[in-house]
Amino acid sequence: MVAAAYRNIPINPDPDEANPSSRRLNVMVTDRGERWAVQLPQLLEPQGVYAYRASSADQAVELIRTRPIHVAVVDMYLDADPDEQPRPNRLPGGLKLLQVIQRLPDRPPAVMVVRNRHFDPRIDNFVLTEALKLNAFSVLDQPVNLEQMLSTLRRAVERYFGGRWPT
Repeated sequence: MVAAAYRNIPINPDPDEANPSSRRLNVMVTDRGERWAVQLPQLLEPQGVYAYRASSADQAVELIRTRPIHVAVVDMYLDADPDEQPRPNRLPGGLKLLQVIQRLPDRPPAVMVVRNRHFDPRIDNFVLTEALKLNAFSVLDQPVNLEQMLSTLRRAVERYFGGRWPT
């Protein structure tokens, strides 16, 4: 499932790989290098939260297969042209990744990040409906407000883990 070209791309090294019990929460962030995605791990790390970053759906799937992921932050247009209009027969990469997450036995809650809203009610409603059908915990607009993202992550931990760290 993972493209051979991505197998040699190093995924963020985990500084606590030798001692996984020192980590309290693992968050996967899929993005294209946006500023908020770079800042989010810096805000979370002092709290004992490790953020893995993936720049493609293949990298995200590899992360999910090899690391415990407790919350997934998914870019709707991962591996896709953000100006391309989503349709039932052509889903954006983020929705495809949500389909993979949906099939996991221990699926993490997913926060969907949507950019370039089309402001066409049919398309926007389709995207939101599909994300919610795939059990997205929340849908946030780009540019991401970091306070809103932190609040959403806190609510996900409260709902899915009873307000306690999962490890």
